[in-house]
Amino acid sequence: MKNQLPIILFLLIATIFSCKKNEKSKDQITDDGDPQFAISANGMVATAQPLATQAGLHILEEGGNAADAALATAFVLAVVEPTMNGIGGRNLVLVRKTDGTFQGYNGMTEIPLNYTTPETPAKSGYKTIATPGVVASLMRLHKEHGSLPLNQLMAAAINYASNGFELLPGEANRHKLAYNDIINDPGFRNQMFKNDSILYQAGETLKQPDLAATLQRIAETNGADFYEGQTAKMIAADMAANGGYVSLNDLKNYKAHDMRYVTTNYRGYQIHTMPAPSGGGLLIKTLNILENFDLTQINDTQWATVVNQALAIAINTMTTDYKEADLDLVQSKAWAKEQASTITIPTIETAKTKSSSKTSHNLLANQTDWSGNTWGENSHHTTHFVTADCKGMVVSITQTIGPLFGSKVITPGLGFVYASTMGTYLSDSDQAPGSRPRTTIAPTIVTKNGETVMVLGAAGGMRILSGIAQTISRHIDRGLTIKDAVSAPRIHPVRITDSLTKKSSFSGAKFSAEFTPNNGWSGADSILWKNAGFDVKTIKRYGAFARVHAVTFDAKTNLWTGVADPDWEGTAEGPETSDCEL
Repeated sequence: MKNQLPIILFLLIATIFSCKKNEKSKDQITDDGDPQFAISANGMVATAQPLATQAGLHILEEGGNAADAALATAFVLAVVEPTMNGIGGRNLVLVRKTDGTFQGYNGMTEIPLNYTTPETPAKSGYKTIATPGVVASLMRLHKEHGSLPLNQLMAAAINYASNGFELLPGEANRHKLAYNDIINDPGFRNQMFKNDSILYQAGETLKQPDLAATLQRIAETNGADFYEGQTAKMIAADMAANGGYVSLNDLKNYKAHDMRYVTTNYRGYQIHTMPAPSGGGLLIKTLNILENFDLTQINDTQWATVVNQALAIAINTMTTDYKEADLDLVQSKAWAKEQASTITIPTIETAKTKSSSKTSHNLLANQTDWSGNTWGENSHHTTHFVTADCKGMVVSITQTIGPLFGSKVITPGLGFVYASTMGTYLSDSDQAPGSRPRTTIAPTIVTKNGETVMVLGAAGGMRILSGIAQTISRHIDRGLTIKDAVSAPRIHPVRITDSLTKKSSFSGAKFSAEFTPNNGWSGADSILWKNAGFDVKTIKRYGAFARVHAVTFDAKTNLWTGVADPDWEGTAEGPETSDCEL
């Protein structure tokens, strides 16, 4: 009975909360009825899954701060979006505290000490599994910034794991896409299938009792069980029995380190993010290059070519500046100016038929658009979310297990998926024992005059970088609202391989572009680009160009605005009531 108290308490409070939803507060600001867009005077939550958004929102309305809301959100996402993330994965956390200072946490997976590089790298399975970092980083976030008890913050996640939740169409389709890769894993058969082999369909209730028990132990021990207790012993035993590398010592010695953060001034705004092993250093380089151009005086098709060239230059520095040890170089305006001199702005007339200044198409409301064929190859991993409270604390977290369902392994009795780290997925990264491979995830916070202006991040592999950069530029340079900036069609450089050296790099003259029916570039744009000498690959799948979740703050009105990417099933919500005094 003792272990059930947090669940019972959460359900009771949630029932009371839902009854009050019809009572409009004076601080509840009318929006346009879009569940992926919200405005509130009391804070904000924007995530990739409605239940996760509601969990964070509930914590804010119960008096928790942004860190508390982030904890609740993170653990719920680990339950309801297991194809994208989980407690067996990795994350990066960026916090802006109420005093305006920043704190970052490195919860990246760590290569086990006894790992040896195989002759043939694995694509999935036990040999791709490294020591998970999500739980450790979330526990540090709670210890150093949280205000509510951990049991209370994890109650929603435990409830959804124990009593179940309805699968959204997108999540159900991702299970279907992974079927052949997961059907032979005993942990998956017990957790993710009916009668060991039948997939759950959209709208059906998925219960994960093993995961609920694991989460309960985490809640009762402040995370210690995951790295030193029963869970740790079960992880190590399963790894030893199946050729994995993670040992009890790897788990016991894992720590969520402080994460470096880097700042650059961009047209009077300060961009705060994280350098390697994060992808934020590449974002800083991209924006520093773009700052050399007046992006207000060119049209959308020209803007896209300039952004693509800047992105290609920045991404290619991963081969020459992998560890980004020198932050002065990462932030160098002189280097950026030199690189900008190599970029050309083509002469392109404005297309007669345009769709790039568009409105949100809201796939969440139009679920007939959701099928296994709607997503591109880069849309099947990672989740990003943002929380903000009325006192000014904001948290930006990107959480991932790598590709779809990560390593494709669940330890029987534990219920969570391990991230894919070693092997082919991060083959370009450092995979030495004890290292934490580089990633493209880049939680970001934008400030101006000492006030938070924007908090954002993205999911979607390498396109995380381009999604964030384009959202920031469209909002700051092009004057789009945050909703339109997130919804607008994107581009991304194409990787090319030299036929002689076999080395690959990203091209400034070749890019892929988002041509989805409801929110893509137009056919006229494609013709203009090609006539200007650019090689354009058209992609018509939703979610293939990152999924951005963002929150903005207007210091003049004290209003928070939240946006969930319209290419996904997420939502944004702000509290109706608050005890804060702004």
